Amino acid sequence: MVTPEQRDLILHTLLQIDDPYYLNQFQDASSEDEWFHINEQFIQQDLQRFFPSTIDTHDPETWKIIRAQLKQF
Repeated sequence: MVTPEQRDLILHTLLQIDDPYYLNQFQDASSEDEWFHINEQFIQQDLQRFFPSTIDTHDPETWKIIRAQLKQF
């Protein structure tokens, strides 16, 4: 279970990332969903470097929060 403190840390960390790879703009939700589906494993692995060891980007609940924050649609 993701604690409120971990949720805050996730949001704060994501706001600090200045990488154009994560600033994609999509024409529609289906294009965005396809991009996430294709790149999900890479994104989870890559984002882990920004988080402390207490946050596991591969944890389904954590990933759900991260993905919701990264999505445009």
